[in-house]
Order: sequence, then structure tokens, then C-alpha cells
Amino acid sequence: MKAPISWLKDFVDIEISPQELADKLVSCGFEIEEIIYQKDKIKNVVTGKIININKHPNADKLLPCEIDTAKEKITVITAAQNVKVGDIVPLALDGAQLANGKKIKAGELRGILSQGMMCSGEDLDLTENDYAGAGVYGILILHKDTPLGADINDIIGNDDVILDISVTTNRQDCNSIIGIAREIAAVTDKKFIAPDLSFNKVAESVCDKLSVEVADYNLCHRYMAMGIKDVIIEQSPQIIKKRLKAVGIRPINNIVDVTNYVLIETGQPLHAFDFDLLEGGKIIVRTAEQGEKITALDGKEYALDKDNLLICDINKPVAVAGIMGGEFSSVNQKTKTIALESANFARDSVRRTSRKLNLRSDSSQRFEKGVDFYSQELGLYRALSIIDKYGWGKIMDGVIDKKQAEISNKEIVCDYSEINKVLGISVDKDIIVDILRKLNFSVNLDGNKLTVTIPLYRIDVDGINDLAEEVIRIYGYKHLVPTLLINTQMVRGGKSAAQKLTDKIKAALIAHGFYETISYSFISPKAFDALRLPNDHALRKTIKLRNPLGEDYSVMRTTLCYSMIKTMASNITRGNKQARFFEFAKTYLPDSLPLSGLPVEEYYLCTGVYGDNEDFYTLKNVWEDIFDTLGIERDYALSDISYLHPGRGAAILGKNGEKIGYIGEVLPDVCKEFDIDKRLYVAEISHKYLIDNAKVVYGYKPISRYQGCERDLALLMPKETPVKDVLNIIRANGTDLLEDCEVFDVYEGSRIPTGLKSVAVNLSFRHLSRTLTDEEINLVIDNILKGLAAINAHLRQA
Repeated sequence: MKAPISWLKDFVDIEISPQELADKLVSCGFEIEEIIYQKDKIKNVVTGKIININKHPNADKLLPCEIDTAKEKITVITAAQNVKVGDIVPLALDGAQLANGKKIKAGELRGILSQGMMCSGEDLDLTENDYAGAGVYGILILHKDTPLGADINDIIGNDDVILDISVTTNRQDCNSIIGIAREIAAVTDKKFIAPDLSFNKVAESVCDKLSVEVADYNLCHRYMAMGIKDVIIEQSPQIIKKRLKAVGIRPINNIVDVTNYVLIETGQPLHAFDFDLLEGGKIIVRTAEQGEKITALDGKEYALDKDNLLICDINKPVAVAGIMGGEFSSVNQKTKTIALESANFARDSVRRTSRKLNLRSDSSQRFEKGVDFYSQELGLYRALSIIDKYGWGKIMDGVIDKKQAEISNKEIVCDYSEINKVLGISVDKDIIVDILRKLNFSVNLDGNKLTVTIPLYRIDVDGINDLAEEVIRIYGYKHLVPTLLINTQMVRGGKSAAQKLTDKIKAALIAHGFYETISYSFISPKAFDALRLPNDHALRKTIKLRNPLGEDYSVMRTTLCYSMIKTMASNITRGNKQARFFEFAKTYLPDSLPLSGLPVEEYYLCTGVYGDNEDFYTLKNVWEDIFDTLGIERDYALSDISYLHPGRGAAILGKNGEKIGYIGEVLPDVCKEFDIDKRLYVAEISHKYLIDNAKVVYGYKPISRYQGCERDLALLMPKETPVKDVLNIIRANGTDLLEDCEVFDVYEGSRIPTGLKSVAVNLSFRHLSRTLTDEEINLVIDNILKGLAAINAHLRQA
């Protein structure tokens, strides 16, 4: 927000330096990006009078001119042909700086010393709108009564100081000159000078000529309009031009300029329609029909859809609401009657339309930040006051004011001690009342009870905490003192146990060559079709976003697998031949639909691998290592996951048989949905289970000094018998002497009866304090074989 100090002085008496003023604003919660001294742009340029023009002896087109600056007479050579004796011109002296940053140095031109340069309007960043004659091709000729030797900045009005203020998003009321002036008045203990809102009206009523219809008050909270007849279109006075230019707005004509002027002064966007171009004498605020088009003031045609809010007459759109007017209803040199709009559009509606059309304006930026009901009236009446003051038209009687409900001020009732409790210090109640009144809050004090009426433009103030903030920023943050809280305990900062375990898991995955990925928490509803999930599957019960970026990001994900497959597919498409990825993120499962409360948000860990050297077992080995690192008991069972290969997938079970995740190869048909023909392998595990069941304390036992003994068993069993059942029985019957057991061969073929298979198991035995005998080992093996008989597993005969 750029605020010229001269403009601020219209509403508050400023008697301190710009730097002191900036410090005051910083002390009450604003940031000052920059203090801009306009004079710093043009330096050492003065006014001078041409008293003699000579011919250059060595150049026909160069004219040595003798110029009087009141302090001295100097010679300046020019090629301009529009100068004559007696003209007063801007003169850049030796060492001068022009508006474009160019430095001027004295130097010889064809043997004659030129001690400076006469300036054009362009050299001083002036147009014809800024100063009469500045648009001429040649030297700028100043007015005859211009004093000699004066700083050109003072002559052309380039002498203001501008504060570039960063306004926080909650203080939309300070995106205006008046808003900043209110703050200055409060922090400097000066009286705020209200703007002149008076104007004369003629008997003819705008309500008899114009009607307004608002289709949806959720998109347009309030719509006001007034009429102006016998309009005169001309150039704005210099003060308006100067101030608009100071804040970066190009002057156009008086009516357009006054809407821009009031926008900066009050923060309220206005729009002026040529009344004669509004067909049917009616304004309709509605959303666009699909495919409807409008040509905006920038000359471009925009295709619209049902999400775009428009201002229309009975036949066509005449403006994109809150953003830009239409080309064929705008004010022009022939305009005689104006309908002046002051509206309050929903900020999210303006933001969506602005982004979708890639169309931005000063008005759209203000609406996106928020516009209040007070400024809506203030801006409208201020504009009419200026128009009436300069005689640019006659204000018609009546005001059109369409709103859904009556507007009233908020009230906050509290004890003044509650404010002190928030602040943590004691501020006298009279000081609290005085500060709030300085900020234009109406305060009624009854004993210790405060009844505070909030101004309509302070939509950010909603409770006691907000009142406390208002008090302390004016009272001064320097009054806050550190307080040692009683009965507190100092604790060392750091990560929680869960966070440390998560880091441990991530470190293990990274050690195995994995890269961490991050993807959106919202996916396409078509993802579940791609994953071949049944229509009644629980993962299809998703939470839909109210305002999605598009269909591809319209529901909250219930599984990480789709995002992982999409990531791998994207890498394959980009030529990465092999990769290992993991993602640690939440899934979102609703208890019921529509939502009656917060969904279940559970973290999962998803891994994905692909490449020539990857298969089911390489990924399984990674997870086996992680499970062992964490001390997690686990088991595996056949998987029923629809998007996994039926023969290359497994459910991962916890210590009590509960399902904690899955692992396997992605179904080839699913891969085709992503236009890839490589084999993909994924695993998705409950992070909560890993954290809750990880062993953070380990038991230790000494390593035996005695020799171990190994025996191999070749077992014959039914083909459908799971090998894990065999290992479980061996471990259960192996006593403490069994150190380890593992399968090293599974055989089906010749010499094996039909329906059976041969499983070879290696057994390792060891005693902690002595060497085992064959008799002891044979007893354990006999016990194991008895246990295996229960599942029809027997020693294979040679």
C-alpha cells in the first residue's frame, strides 16, 4: 500500500518527519517496506531562462544557448528547434540525475563546452497529462511565471514523500489512505479529519430510471448504485493526477480517475457504467451461462462459465463482477448519464474468476483482500462529493441499495480485567477505554464492565483477544514484561519417541537406496477404477472437496498406493529405468458420509520399486530388514488386494494376526491404465502399528563359546501346506537348543508323489555352556518330527 504523506495530511495533522512517522506505524503493527522521496528520482535539475541563442561555428544543427539560472549564467548546447530567447526551461546541471537514472556531465560538443542539458518532458517522466507541453517533441517549455533557479521537482509537483506500507491480511481496512490515516491519528494522538461526503442532488431519482436484481446474495453481499446526469468528460485537476501517478495509476479522464482516486482513498472499488448503454434500464447480478462471452476494457474477449459472476443488463454482460468492466458499456467522451456502482462481492468468487480468466485489476486485488460494508457507502458518497465539487455532473436523488439483511455493528461485552489477563500486564481501565475510543470503537463503561461497539470497517475484530491486541499495539509492546510462570518445569526440546522411530525407518529406507516423495493428499475419484476396486469397497468412501483444483484433485485419498504408482509411472515416462521410492503420509477415512465429524487421519508408509533387478523378494527383503530393525513380529498370508498380482502378493499380519499392510506386484492391467509395461512392486504398511509395536529396549544374551551343530531335514508334505506352518512347528518344538531354522529348497517333480512336495530345512543347534551330543540333538529332532506329523509332514525317504 503506497501512501503519499501529502494525501494522508488531508485526514490527519502530521507534524513529525517521515522516518518518525514510519517508526510510529511499525510500533503499532505495520511494516514499512520503503520510504520513497520523490525528489531522489530527479536531482540537480533547476529552472533557467534562455537569454541568448547563437549559431554553432562547427555544426549547423547545434545551438549554443546562454541560460540564466538566477545564480549563474551557463552555456548549454541543444539540437532542439522549439526553443527561443525568453523561454524558461528545465536545466540539468553538471552531475544531474534524470528520471530514468541517466547522469548528466559537462562536456565539449564540436569544440564548445556544454555545461549541462535542457530537458524534455520525457527526461522528467512527464506526459501531457502531467504538465502542459510535456508531450511536445523537444524541450519542455515551462510557464512564463516560473521562478528562475528553482528545483524542478517543486515546479512539477515531484516533491512528495511516499510510505510503502505492508498491510497484514487481517487489516483490510488499512488498504486505503483513510485507513492508514485513522491509524496515524490514533498512534500520534491526533484528531482524525473525516472526508467531505456532502453533495447537492437534483429532484430526478435514479430509482425511477434504473432497477437492480441480485440473483445470489452469497456471491454479492450488497449492491449499491446512484445516478449522475449531465456528465462532463474532461481532464482531472492536477492534484488528482499527481496523487494517482504517485501510487502508480495512469490518469485517463475525470470520471475514470475519480473511481481510481476513491479506490485508493477509501479502499472501495467503484465502477461507472454509461447509463445509455445499459439495455432495459436494469442491472442484473448473476453468474454466467456456460460459454457466454464478454469483451473487457483491455480489449480481450473472455469465455465464461457458471462459476464467473457478472454484471449484466437485460440482454448481455456489461462487467466481470469485481474485476473489470465491459468495453461496450464503459464511460466515453459521449457519455451523459452514469450509473455508479459500489458493491460488496464475495472475495472467493472474485479470486476464482480472476485466476480462471487470468484477469487482474486494482479492484480485484481489493475484493480478494476483503471489502467492508462501511467503506462501500463511504466510497460511493466520496466519489459523488468530488464529482459535485468540480461540477462534472448533477447527482440524481435516491440510492439503490440491495442487500440480503440489515447491517449492524458487532458488540463485545467483557470485564476490563479479561483484557489484562490476555496481555499478562495491568493496564488501567481508563487507558483501555481511551485507546479503544481513539480507534473509533464506541465504549460504554459500567463499573468494570466494557460494552464495545465495533466499527463496521473492522471486520477483523471478533472477541476479547482482538480487543487486547488493539490495546497493546497502541499502548506499546515495550510495556510487556517477561513473566516467570509458577509451577512450571523446564524441559529439553527435541523430537518425540514416535518422530525418532519414524526417522529411523526413513534412514533404513534411504540406506536401501530409496528416495522420499511427497504427493498431494487429494486424488481423482477415477483412481479407484484404475485400481480395480469393487464398487462397494471401503476405500471408495471418500471425502469430496468443496472447491477442488479440478476433477483430478477432487477427493481426499484413502490409500497411498495410487499416488505411488503415479509417481513411478511419471519417472518411467521420463526415462528413469529403475527407482526406489517411499512416501510417509496420511490417508483420510470418513466415519460416515456426509461428514458429521473429523475423518480418521492415519499415517501410512508406502514403498514402490521397479527396474530389471527388482522383484517381489527384493522389496520383501527391505521390509524384513526394517521389521527386524524395529523388532516387529510379523507374518504373511495370501492377499486379496484387487490391484495386486494374485500370485505375487501377500497380506502382512501383525503379532495377533491382524492385517497391518500388504506387499506385492501391481496387477499388469492396472499398469496399463498408466500407459506403462514395466513390473511395479508396492508395499503399504500402517505407520501406527510400527510405532506402537517397535521395541525400543532390547534384551541381550552372551554368545556361546562352544561349537554348534547343523542338521538338514528333507520333509515330504502335501503340496498346499504353507512353508511358514512348517517353520512355526519346528520353532515351537525345537526347545532352547534350536538356534535357527530356514528353508533352503522346495522341490516338486520326479520321484515325488503327485500332490506332494519336498521341503528341505536347515536346523542350527547350540548350547550356551557346553558342546551338544548327538543324542541330545536327536531327541530334539524326534520331538520336531512328532509335531510335524500333525500337518502330515514326514521325513522323505531316499
